[in-house]
Amino acid sequence: MEAASSSLTRRLLDRHRHGPEDALQQVALAVLQQEGIRDDSVLRAERIAALAPPVAAMVMLAGWLAYVDWEGFDSALYANIDAVAALIAGQLHLPEVAGNLLQARDAALFAAQRPTLARASVAFIERHIALFPR
Repeated sequence: MEAASSSLTRRLLDRHRHGPEDALQQVALAVLQQEGIRDDSVLRAERIAALAPPVAAMVMLAGWLAYVDWEGFDSALYANIDAVAALIAGQLHLPEVAGNLLQARDAALFAAQRPTLARASVAFIERHIALFPR
């Protein structure tokens, strides 16, 4: 009965509790599906920006992390990096991760920081869970 009453977001976070980055990606996917935002949409960025700010932030971060995986860290440093770094420093309270992205640009250091970033993202989603898919 509890599963039926918990939100989709809560169920996704619980299902992926041992893989916080997977949880972030699954929640972002749920948001995109719920909102009908497709990859091929001309207005994709505008539609994401129109979401509640915490939701838009996590969708943007999930997209950027996916870009890191697809295109590599060096390429990702040129993909909306200022907004990503501001989000990481400000909303996730990880200025050292943001500093690496903007200044050191060290892929090995980022790989070491990535689990901390993923855990902070899940904690952020949990703090704002009412805004995410029910």
